[in-house]
Amino acid sequence: MSTLEELELEEAFTQKQMSRATFARLLAWLRPYRRMLWWNLIQTVIATVSSLFGPYLIQVGIDRHLGHAESPGVASRGLILISVLYLLNLLAGWGLSAVQVRSAIHIGQGAMNDLRLAVFEHIQRLSLSYFDKTHQGRIISRADSDIESLDRILTWGASQLLSSALTLVGVVILMLHYDWRLCLAVGMVLPVLAYATRLFHQHGIEAYREMRRISSRITASLAENIHGVRVVQSFARESVNLGRFRQVHDDYGRRVLVAARVFHTYMPVVGFLSGLGIAIVLGYGGHLVFRREITVGALAAYILYIGMFFGPIHTMGDLYNAVLSTAASAERIFQLLDTRPQIRDHPDATPLLPLEGGVQFENIWMRYESTPEDRWILEDISFQAKPGETIALVGTTGSGKTTIISLLSRFYEPQRGRILLDGVDIATVTLQSLHKQIGVVTQDNFLFSGTVMENLKYGKSGATDDEVVRAATALGTNDTILRLSDGYKTKVSERGGNFSAGERQLLCFTRALVACSRILILDEATSAVDPQTEALVQSALERLFERRTSIVIAHRLSTVRKADRILVLQKGRIVEQGTHDELLAKGGEYAELHSEFARHV
Repeated sequence: MSTLEELELEEAFTQKQMSRATFARLLAWLRPYRRMLWWNLIQTVIATVSSLFGPYLIQVGIDRHLGHAESPGVASRGLILISVLYLLNLLAGWGLSAVQVRSAIHIGQGAMNDLRLAVFEHIQRLSLSYFDKTHQGRIISRADSDIESLDRILTWGASQLLSSALTLVGVVILMLHYDWRLCLAVGMVLPVLAYATRLFHQHGIEAYREMRRISSRITASLAENIHGVRVVQSFARESVNLGRFRQVHDDYGRRVLVAARVFHTYMPVVGFLSGLGIAIVLGYGGHLVFRREITVGALAAYILYIGMFFGPIHTMGDLYNAVLSTAASAERIFQLLDTRPQIRDHPDATPLLPLEGGVQFENIWMRYESTPEDRWILEDISFQAKPGETIALVGTTGSGKTTIISLLSRFYEPQRGRILLDGVDIATVTLQSLHKQIGVVTQDNFLFSGTVMENLKYGKSGATDDEVVRAATALGTNDTILRLSDGYKTKVSERGGNFSAGERQLLCFTRALVACSRILILDEATSAVDPQTEALVQSALERLFERRTSIVIAHRLSTVRKADRILVLQKGRIVEQGTHDELLAKGGEYAELHSEFARHV
């Protein structure tokens, strides 16, 4: 399935009903903030009651002090008192709302940050097999946009629902208290409002889904073209790709207009119905005032309550829509958190003691989940490396070299056989203690944001600056680092993009050596190093290899000539092994690889 198909399939379930289990798990993230949440809800209740009290004060001011005052002086003093009470009530409500908003943001953002940290921690513990079959963009989406979509529910959901429900119930009770006939008159517009709301949700959800579907196509198109920009420019595809992107973008623009038309039709309808309700009450209520069945103040308060009646209906509908949009995001997040690492510590795993460096593979058979059951990546691999020995793995692409070092690091587990370090099965030790004693340099040359010094200490955070400099000096990379713009304090941009490929390779090599691991894995460790620098590195490696067991993968056979033993792999099997001179003398597979390498140098 392509990236675009995966995104569209995911967006097809953007809005759905939230299950009780998902809702319960979502609420569980609010548990650490439950005291603050209860206080927030109490503040919401008081603020809502305060807002309901406002129209009543206006009624009192009109009926008692404006319409029935014995003298202007009495009326003036009464109106001033009511005005002061109204202002104090307004200020109290505003103050409560301000405090309530601050606590709501603290609760919501706290829960979201806790969830984001949990997702980040879990992602770091997942096995490599999960990343092999899961698109990177989908994983990032869980920790970014999916969690961000929970903001409305976690931050404002409880307070808005309580406030809207209390306002709606309170307004209805008060309107019935003033005059039930006016309440029935307002009720005439409710069926129309209910029907309009139903249409809005039906067409609004559909418009929203279409927007998200087209938006995913835009995102996929951008990501694909940015990632493949070299190929795009090489084949002069700029105009063709621009035309295709313009079509998708124009389609998105049309969907945005449809969604905007639906939304901006519903809101005027609500406003019109609110005005219609006020007009009905004003006409019928005025008739009741003339008949002296209600007071002018009661009619004014009633009209104000009508304005308060339609707001909660819209808010609760919008909140319901947010719940629909949040449900799929919450389920995707919990699905990620429920994914158990395929490679994890056994219940009785123990820390790996400091190693001497002995490595032994015993009858290893290995295949990945994506490969057919009858196709083995490794078949009956057995070899042994004594402490301090250097073992080189050579062979054509797909012969199984990288799989061997991945098994040694226990990024994957074999279906058969076992791997021993100093006679201890690595399946019986904790992953953290294992990885701390294995240094790895891969072809990716991955550097993290920060300084060069921080990157070199990545495998040994407690290392001193002097230790780093000594390791770099022994390796021969110190002069290269000092030639950088700020030496060891040079800032590293994203993925080390401000360094050349050779510089990144040397920095990664130094980082592995600073970690002082007893076992060193080099996967194409000198592939990006120029011949002059490679000569310096090789001389340093001869000294460093004396104290480490090293497993070296290299297509450049010149880098493995001095290995204690060379294993030649072909289709997942060891077909030859020996020293460089021994294998050349045999005239077999290694000799052919060496001859081919010599022709291309």
